[in-house]
Amino acid sequence: MRTFSYAFFCLLLLTSPLGADAQSEGRYTTDKGVRISDEYHYSNAFSGNRNYRIFLPPDYYKHPDKKYPVIYFFHGWAQRYFGSMGAGYSNYDKGEENDGDNIEKFVSENDVIVVKADGLNRYRIEPIRLSPYNVSSVTTFRQFPSYFKELVRYIDEHYRTIPDREHRAVSGLSMGGFMTFWLAAKFPDFISAAGNFCGSTEFMAGPVEFPVAYAHADMYDNFKATSIRMNNGTRDRLRFYHDDMNRYLLNVLPQYQFEIYDASHITCGLGDMFDFIMDAFESPLPLPEKWDFIDIYPFFEVWDYQVQTNRDRPGFTILENVNSEGFKIAVRNFLPDGELMPNVEVQVTTAPQYKKSSTYHIIDIDLRNGDIKSYDILSDSQGRLKIKTNGSLHQVGISDDPEMPNLGLAKVDIDSDRWVETGSEVELSFQVLNKGQGGAKGITGELVALSEGLEVIKGKGKLTDLASAATGELKGAFKVKNNKSGVDIAKLKLVLQDAAGSVWEEEFELLLKEPVEEITDFVIADGRELTVIKEAVDSVTGVVGSGNGDGIANPGETIVILVKEGGKYLRTNAVTLHPMVNANHTSIRIRDPWQEYDHIGGSFKYTMPVISSEEAPKKPIWFHIEYWIPGDISGQHIIKKGKVKVEVSGDDQTAPRVQWLQVTTEDRIEARVYDPAGVEKVNLTFIPNEEKSTLRYVNWEEVPDRFEVQLVDNGTEGDALAGDGIYSARIKQRQSYFYDLKLEMADLLGNSNTLDWPDVVFLKDTR
Repeated sequence: MRTFSYAFFCLLLLTSPLGADAQSEGRYTTDKGVRISDEYHYSNAFSGNRNYRIFLPPDYYKHPDKKYPVIYFFHGWAQRYFGSMGAGYSNYDKGEENDGDNIEKFVSENDVIVVKADGLNRYRIEPIRLSPYNVSSVTTFRQFPSYFKELVRYIDEHYRTIPDREHRAVSGLSMGGFMTFWLAAKFPDFISAAGNFCGSTEFMAGPVEFPVAYAHADMYDNFKATSIRMNNGTRDRLRFYHDDMNRYLLNVLPQYQFEIYDASHITCGLGDMFDFIMDAFESPLPLPEKWDFIDIYPFFEVWDYQVQTNRDRPGFTILENVNSEGFKIAVRNFLPDGELMPNVEVQVTTAPQYKKSSTYHIIDIDLRNGDIKSYDILSDSQGRLKIKTNGSLHQVGISDDPEMPNLGLAKVDIDSDRWVETGSEVELSFQVLNKGQGGAKGITGELVALSEGLEVIKGKGKLTDLASAATGELKGAFKVKNNKSGVDIAKLKLVLQDAAGSVWEEEFELLLKEPVEEITDFVIADGRELTVIKEAVDSVTGVVGSGNGDGIANPGETIVILVKEGGKYLRTNAVTLHPMVNANHTSIRIRDPWQEYDHIGGSFKYTMPVISSEEAPKKPIWFHIEYWIPGDISGQHIIKKGKVKVEVSGDDQTAPRVQWLQVTTEDRIEARVYDPAGVEKVNLTFIPNEEKSTLRYVNWEEVPDRFEVQLVDNGTEGDALAGDGIYSARIKQRQSYFYDLKLEMADLLGNSNTLDWPDVVFLKDTR
């Protein structure tokens, strides 16, 4: 009787004038019976209290044993958990907001809880910043993805939720839409559905010291088990960037939905979106037998795996085809085909899926240089394995059966020195590897198209046998043709089978280009001073490219292909498959942000092709080029495309170049130095900078002498890995001080140069 009286009192409290008085405290029940509360909790991730608004359905307090799925909603720019700052561009909580199509209405009619998180990411003593979540411009160490899991745990502990992946979804508007897809991609094992309203497609994100340009289009494989949808407005200024993203997602994610509404940059079709999410709760997508995943953080967890790296530069860790038999892994500086980062140490701790305290055999094949490591390891008391490798491109096999093969892809070659063009047939060839302990016989391979419009014309091959840790070519005819226009990517699958009936499948993608006309009015920038457009409408004058500056592509040069629009030079994204371009795993791409122009967050990326040092080819090299110009509508960027024919002539007269240089742990210095002919030496002179060496309360004993060190790429003397293009040295017996740097470099052909590094570095005391 006492329990009944207490419950009855609580019900009276929620419906009585006393409950209505609680409106001033941010807690009230609406006319539709929805309980709306503004609450807070303490966050360890942010080291402070965090606010949120929660919408509870009308029968939440009537049925104390009932549990509910949860949609986490993320607001946009100039908004908070409580609504918009000032006259907001989109209000969508309650009443007649969003023309009545709002959160309150949906919760009043459906058994679901909605939680609005607060995207504020500043300290109280700082000025108000309207940009939430610490994206777009990364300004603090506090990472919202870390907080999100903490918020979910708190909600699951304090409300009657269904606390599993299949009943948890994310949704959001604009910058909150960016967060929606980012969080769904980062936590595919934690989130089953994602609904994005007019979200940004690209932002800078990640660690404050080395953020990356994060674009949803690159992350398609993270969404394999997630129901995702975007609602777009016909007058939304971001719609042009949505078109860019859809040329990827619509062709590789069959479950992806994209709906267009007669609307601007608002929560258009909110009820439709939430219906989509509720359907996903009822019928979640099946979990993949093998999974793929990409992450921008040096350390992350996914599907009960833990991946740890010592990376301290921008990059992406890429896992593919992960299951109990192994995985493929790499670390790149950008997606999809950025430079590998083999100097980075990587440790993969698997899920507890193996026999406890048992021996397993590892075969680790480095696809970059062909190195093979074969060794035994012991699983721990939980059945986990800890596998150490590096940031190069690896196929890793795991086995406790000495007779069992394990086949996978080593390489896909495209029989073209240009690119894969829509409407044209292209021949493919495949290198297959065996990362199992046993040999395979009677291997067959079949190519299967997974994207709409992709036609496999010829798709079968054979390989007689393949020993353990060996690689061989799949003999046969493989020819495909993309017949679907308006897409930038297509997905295929190679199915391998041996005579014993074992089957292995591996997916891969082809990047596609539309047929284009030749552009003859272009300029080769190879180390001369020019004025070029930057950030859409601004310009900058300086040396563009590297070389002798004669406007001719010579062997050994790093060029930028420029086109003229309105009498102004524009840099281009130049792509080719020609073997003389970007050899030795070099790939240079520069981000040109348009943020200050269109206030959206997208960026144009131009490339700097590196010409091989070999003898100039007799035939010209064809490049497919793209460049952007501003449109007449806010947010519009017009993408222009064409092909150019570049003649290469002369000899290599270009000295080595430095992409970046940094001091690590204050006593080790490293630099990415490249030259197509090969680097002969990298000498570094440290010059004390007395002007900079003025720290309060620090009295230097004396001004140190200048000194020299030689940077090496031989895996010794402080260098992490031989032959990775990172030249390093450990500094010994030196006083802590600030130094200017002068680099002297030479290649194997005798080309040399001297470079004053623009930044001052600090070394710690190593005496």
